[in-house]
Amino acid sequence: MFANARVESDLIVEYTDPVEGFKGWLVIDSMTHRLAAGGLRVQQGLTCECVQRLAATMTLKMRIAGIRADGAKSGIDYDPASPGKQEALFRFMRAIKPYMQERYSMGPDMNTTMPELDTVCQRLGLSSIKNAVARNQQLDDTAFAQRTALLATPCGHATLGGLRSGAGLAASCLATLEFLGIPPQEGTVAIQGFGGLAAGAAYILHQAGVRIVGLADREKSLFSINGTPLDIPCLLASQEGGEKGIIPTAENPKAAYSDNTKIYDIPCDIFVPAAIEKAVDKKAAEHIQVKAIASGANLAVTQEAEQILHKRSIPVIPDMVAGCGGSLSMEGLFGPETMPTAEDVLAHVDQKTRKIVRAILQRSQQDDISPREAALLLCAEAPLYPDARPYGRLEGQS
Repeated sequence: MFANARVESDLIVEYTDPVEGFKGWLVIDSMTHRLAAGGLRVQQGLTCECVQRLAATMTLKMRIAGIRADGAKSGIDYDPASPGKQEALFRFMRAIKPYMQERYSMGPDMNTTMPELDTVCQRLGLSSIKNAVARNQQLDDTAFAQRTALLATPCGHATLGGLRSGAGLAASCLATLEFLGIPPQEGTVAIQGFGGLAAGAAYILHQAGVRIVGLADREKSLFSINGTPLDIPCLLASQEGGEKGIIPTAENPKAAYSDNTKIYDIPCDIFVPAAIEKAVDKKAAEHIQVKAIASGANLAVTQEAEQILHKRSIPVIPDMVAGCGGSLSMEGLFGPETMPTAEDVLAHVDQKTRKIVRAILQRSQQDDISPREAALLLCAEAPLYPDARPYGRLEGQS
């Protein structure tokens, strides 16, 4: 699924705000299963077409992950820096509340967080943005509350809820390094972005021994000198006060700052666009010096860029795979018959992501097609179970 592809959606709910006049949309890409899942974003200039593309990508994530749910997405065309953001979210979510009760499992997306969305839910009389999961997974209130509360468990620099998407992105990088025959401690990664997704991936990759040699936010890039890894724990600690982006720390003679385009010039094994759409375009694809790309952000690599990279023998792990950590964490959280731990959930994300990445890279190599084409074939081959619970074993399975 690419930015220029026409998307047909099973359900589109358009919202016009009665107070400020902005538009919002809930898109459920497919109504095949009982549950549809995807995040809510606040983005100035957001369009219905963009929400449709994002919802379609979510369906692909579900298919390739083997989750018995469909893709959805929601969002409002609104300035995330506006002081009216919280009330704008309240009015929009109030309008789509019936879908949240029955079918739509919401998550955080661009410029939203789970705590702020759950705060709105409480005002609406809902226990969680995941209420539809409880209904379709057939969990009673107590079991659902216990499992949902696990998302607040501290994990490293964040919580399970804050780390789960980054865990999937990190696992995609580690599986790609393994496929390339590069041990983790010898691997180098540059990450565009340092929000929740990118920071989570950086944390886990650092824990695995991978050297992070470049980071970028909206204004600047931070890059290592002579291959010395960046001090990820120190950079993460600088965000603990709620700050976003790369916060300058004590002067380090082994690292330097430049403008945000410098990130494309840093030689490394894996480049990770983890912030914005169309981050890797034709120009970047023609000169970037990497061995692979893991597309953490939705629609981060353009179709033209993927074609160029494929010709250069640079595999691109598509967003539907590198970005499915959040979806896989829901399977790891709600699928087991007994209550999992936070470590169990992260282990599930890691193991299943690595399995998927190995499958698409092997299929790509075997059929001489791009990883995205391989992933789409695997999605098309995935069986559908319209009447089954979204997560866990199918009835009758051992």
